[in-house]
Amino acid sequence: MAISVEIVHSGRALVLKVVADSLETDNVAGFRAAITPMLDKSAHFIIDLSAVEFMDSTGLGSMLSCLRIVKSKGGTLKLCNLTPEVKQLFEMVMMDRVFDIYTTPEEALAS
Repeated sequence: MAISVEIVHSGRALVLKVVADSLETDNVAGFRAAITPMLDKSAHFIIDLSAVEFMDSTGLGSMLSCLRIVKSKGGTLKLCNLTPEVKQLFEMVMMDRVFDIYTTPEEALAS
């Protein structure tokens, strides 16, 4: 499964859109390879997950890894546009208490 991360907005925060229908064991290495260089481009990030319909524990782990990297540099990472399935996963494992989650990129930028 091919996966990419696109920069959709650059300003106070870099808005990154994950372009894949899932973030799971089969493609998480591709996600990490795509996003890691971008984490050096800014201190503040918003990750748009609108295309991601499914995420497993390895996908969730990769999000936590991004959060750890960004926070270690004194930055912020926010998530937006979670599909109902992905949002349910975050709530079920209480990661909605760890991540700042917003409905839209604009809402995340305004926060």
